[in-house]
Amino acid sequence: MVWLSVILAIIGFAIVGYTVWPAARLQPRWLAPAIMAGLIVLAGATYLAGGQPQAPGVPYQQAAAERRAANPADLSRDAQMERLRDILREDETDAVAWAQLGRMLARSERELEAINAFQRSLRLDLNARTLSDLGQTFMNLNDGRVTDEARAAFVEAQRLDPDMPEPSFFLGLGAFQSGDIDEAEAVWLDLIERLEDSDPYKILIAEQAFQLLSQPQVNAEAVEAAAASADFDPGTRIAAMVQRLEMRVESGEAGFADYLRLIRVRGMVGDDPGGMATLADARARFADRAGAMTILDLLYAALQSDEGQGE
Repeated sequence: MVWLSVILAIIGFAIVGYTVWPAARLQPRWLAPAIMAGLIVLAGATYLAGGQPQAPGVPYQQAAAERRAANPADLSRDAQMERLRDILREDETDAVAWAQLGRMLARSERELEAINAFQRSLRLDLNARTLSDLGQTFMNLNDGRVTDEARAAFVEAQRLDPDMPEPSFFLGLGAFQSGDIDEAEAVWLDLIERLEDSDPYKILIAEQAFQLLSQPQVNAEAVEAAAASADFDPGTRIAAMVQRLEMRVESGEAGFADYLRLIRVRGMVGDDPGGMATLADARARFADRAGAMTILDLLYAALQSDEGQGE
């Protein structure tokens, strides 16, 4: 932009000349401002005619070209994200690039930016995977809670792709967090039953379902109050919990989660034979539930391994 440089130089010299040349002050007061205004207008017109206000500079273009030519796997995370932004600067309608950018931002714990990227992608392409990623990002932003926004994303993802395991799992987790253990159990067992044995999610979900469903159901306030008393005895409370669970099992009122709790609590107190006996009862009781049997088979293998190590 040679002409622009010349005009800017003239403006600079005019300002200096007006300041140091006494004769310039004898001219009409309006003349200098008028000349300056004209030069500024001329400079602006020259720039708009030949310049590119939105065009990146040459160094950026060179860096962008190098990023685009490189194997993404060889780039740092920041460089990979900048590469995706390069793509989006050229085409803001690339839904895949927006979704990929959202995933990278989420992994970098930049949840708010990730949510914006996912939403941009979804406005272009309503995709089950992106919806599931959006829901999980909402959860990460809220300490693992399945919020209303996360739940809505999972519901829509499940509608679009019923076979995707993550939305169902997290909807079950939402039910669990809200205190509806029976609903969570039903969702997870159905999901485990539907997954193929070769699907790696099957074992992961079965293990997570056990960890959650087997948590002892206790009143936190009552436990805190009891712990403050002088005669608090943890062993007595655990024994009472075991007795309540045993009574539910013997009466036939126990659900699948009750069996899991009893197995877990017996393991906590070192009663491995009692845990194995409860496991055998559960396998007989839920033999017709493939999802339940997957969890129980994992428990059996774990208990057998523990017994082998103890010998």
